[in-house]
Amino acid sequence: MKTKLTLAVSVFLLLIGSLAAQKMGKITVSTSFKGIIEGYDHINKTQLYIDGALAGESPESPESKPITFSADVPRGKHQVYVINLASYEGKWEEHTKDNNYSIDASYRGEIKLKKKVDINLVFDIDKEEAQVKIKK
Repeated sequence: MKTKLTLAVSVFLLLIGSLAAQKMGKITVSTSFKGIIEGYDHINKTQLYIDGALAGESPESPESKPITFSADVPRGKHQVYVINLASYEGKWEEHTKDNNYSIDASYRGEIKLKKKVDINLVFDIDKEEAQVKIKK
């Protein structure tokens, strides 16, 4: 009797644990710049926010080098915010028009993550626009 009860409790706990574990998906963010003016190849990094919380950050590199990084995120619908930061006088600041840059180097939107989503952003300084491609 004791063995059957122990087995039943073990099976119950395994079922509860498997239901509680949420499946994860992967978001990969790629950013690059076009039309960089000589002398303005800032050291930059990109951050990924999911539902208002920081989910991932790229390594630092010059704007002339494309950046790619990934983050594991729970599957489902999410609010996504990608922002590029530039290092200016030793401090990180958002690469936005409000901070006297020629382009808002960011993306905001909603995604439905199943297994993976690729977000490819090209910040075109000449056209002052962000080109966004999302692949599911």
